[in-house]
Amino acid sequence: MAYLMGLDIGGANTKVCYLRIDGGQLTGAGGNSVYYELWRNPNGLGKVLRDFPPPALVCEERLAGIALTMTGELCDCFTSKAQGVLAIFAAVADSFPGVPIYTWTVNGAFISPQELTSQPGQAAAANWLASALALAQSPSLTKAAAIFADMGSTTTDILSLASGRVLARGRTDTERLLAGELIYTGILRTSVDAVVKEVYLDGQICSVAHEYFTVMADVYRLLGQIAEADYTAATPDGGGKDRESCARRLARLVAAEAEVLGEDAICRLACCIREKQLQQVMDGMLRHASRKEMTRSRYFITAGQGSFLLKTAAERLGWQETPWWKIMPGAGPDLPMAAYAVAWLLAQRLYPRLEEKEEERDVG
Repeated sequence: MAYLMGLDIGGANTKVCYLRIDGGQLTGAGGNSVYYELWRNPNGLGKVLRDFPPPALVCEERLAGIALTMTGELCDCFTSKAQGVLAIFAAVADSFPGVPIYTWTVNGAFISPQELTSQPGQAAAANWLASALALAQSPSLTKAAAIFADMGSTTTDILSLASGRVLARGRTDTERLLAGELIYTGILRTSVDAVVKEVYLDGQICSVAHEYFTVMADVYRLLGQIAEADYTAATPDGGGKDRESCARRLARLVAAEAEVLGEDAICRLACCIREKQLQQVMDGMLRHASRKEMTRSRYFITAGQGSFLLKTAAERLGWQETPWWKIMPGAGPDLPMAAYAVAWLLAQRLYPRLEEKEEERDVG
């Protein structure tokens, strides 16, 4: 009996997933996520990794391998993506000496440490492909078409899946931005002035202040769609995450004070901003639905901290929404998806008969 570890290391969130393998069969999964601002202290990543407590399901088992994917290499503490990739890999290797590390790439395959050293660019921002490919190849979707969206704290990925393949038109972040497969809008860290250029205030159009006053987490806290514990990102002013603090920051979007605007006006302002972000996401979904190969799409699969907003978008479009964890073998709602996906893909490589022992799931 052994277990695999999946790591998804971003600039603001470090996520881990553990898969227990017994006799070539997946028998358990667990995971966690920690908010860690990599760009502030890249040298502290190793401690974050070592401090992750493995769940009880793997405490007595052998760590057979680590599946690594990342987006943190884009942090501006690194002079290049290549430097970032190698620094992140080094932190993982130092934290788990002697454990084989398999790094996931934008080519849809794992590479060895030697290959990574010679071509580090292959590993940059590849976690989206791990999530999408794991779904596309899951027992429930190998013959179906689906649109998959993963909305995190900072970005939203939207991918088309069909016949066991990921129909991605881009591989690098730039290509994916051009293809509408990556949208830089998220549920927590996105600055509100990146979502709206103007808002409605007392029946008038009001331009917003283009300053780092407030983030989307303030909007969703005020609307009651995330709890204070879900507000894991840092606040722009270093202040609290209670509703009063969120209202104070949001009022500054229109160069006002919360006491002057009043609670009702600030909540209406938050509703306006939510609708603008929702429209951004819906536009991305419709762009994918317009592709010729997606005319038979049956499913809309959601993942990430912004799943609640994606679900609302699907309902407005009349689409059938399914959470990702209802499709993947052994998954659950509390698991970080990309970390699970990259570990699951590694399990397919190391234990080729693993998928054959999993039962198909009804995703309807």
